[in-house]
Amino acid sequence: MKERREYMFTLVRQWRDSGLTRKEFCAQHGITVAKFGYWIARWKEEQSGGGSGFIPMGSLMTGNVPAISVVYPNGVRVEVPSADLGLLSRLIALA
Repeated sequence: MKERREYMFTLVRQWRDSGLTRKEFCAQHGITVAKFGYWIARWKEEQSGGGSGFIPMGSLMTGNVPAISVVYPNGVRVEVPSADLGLLSRLIALA
């Protein structure tokens, strides 16, 4: 999988330097525009630090505090050091 990733990232860099549209570049390389768009997004993610766009803050509370963890259908995971059931209810309502 890593070889595929590196190959596709090489294609993304070549496309950026080529001056071609995505459609033209994909036609020349025998790949679909949709698949290439996926790899462009992954490449951009890596260029921006490879993160999710969120910065871990660490715990604001000390001690043995239970944590609320919610995983949304899109894969986003939220963890809050709290036992507040009202907060849990509001987080679930966001899904």
